[in-house]
Amino acid sequence: MRSILTIGSITLKESLRGRLFYGMLIFLVLFLMFCVYISSLSLGTVARVILNTGMLGITLSCLMVSILFGLYALYQEKERNELYVIINRMPRSFYILGRFLGAGYMVVIFSILMGTGVFILTWAIGRETAPQVFLAVYMDILEFTLLIAFGLLFYTLGLSFPLNAFLCLAVFVIGHSFEEAILSFIGLGQFGNQWHKLFIEILSYLFPNFDMFNFRLDIVHGDPLEIKKIAFASAYWLFYLASVLTITTMVYNRKDI
Repeated sequence: MRSILTIGSITLKESLRGRLFYGMLIFLVLFLMFCVYISSLSLGTVARVILNTGMLGITLSCLMVSILFGLYALYQEKERNELYVIINRMPRSFYILGRFLGAGYMVVIFSILMGTGVFILTWAIGRETAPQVFLAVYMDILEFTLLIAFGLLFYTLGLSFPLNAFLCLAVFVIGHSFEEAILSFIGLGQFGNQWHKLFIEILSYLFPNFDMFNFRLDIVHGDPLEIKKIAFASAYWLFYLASVLTITTMVYNRKDI
């Protein structure tokens, strides 16, 4: 356990010292400025526009962090031949879990920074307090740490960084498409192909359902947030993450490096 925490802290320190970190900070500032600009053009509620656009910014930030800090840094370490030194000093599973922990730290940092910025803008410009934005922060942390786990799985399979990044984006898009696909088949009624619907439902259990972490509409419209849905999404994340990381460590332990 200590080795995992050590790798996680080293990963975090390397990420904070890199140029990518400052580039992401600049992106956060620019996106918050964009939120202010969009809200000035809106004919509706300013706070609602800032909140909606800001939650989109949280998602984009976490997606970029997942790929840049979760995957790109991993491949850079391999190219510098530092990987072989590290894995000879500890179990490979500890290395994978430590890298996941370090990348998860970065997702938490940037999601909280972006969420805090959106909260401040909503209060300062929209004249409303929106503590519910931190629920979106929490859900994005769950969603993108799960996506990082998939990136680590693809990494252990020996895929290149461009292909890995593409597959992570594909998993992200697919994970947000199942509910719409199932609803479209239901809307077709008797004209829909039931075998196709069954195939989509099976895939929805194999792939992560990221729509489960999407509370954006409830937050923007001020609808009551159901504790049961939040708890179920958290439990879903925990069991799915544990499964993916278990498979990842098993594959990496058997891999010939």
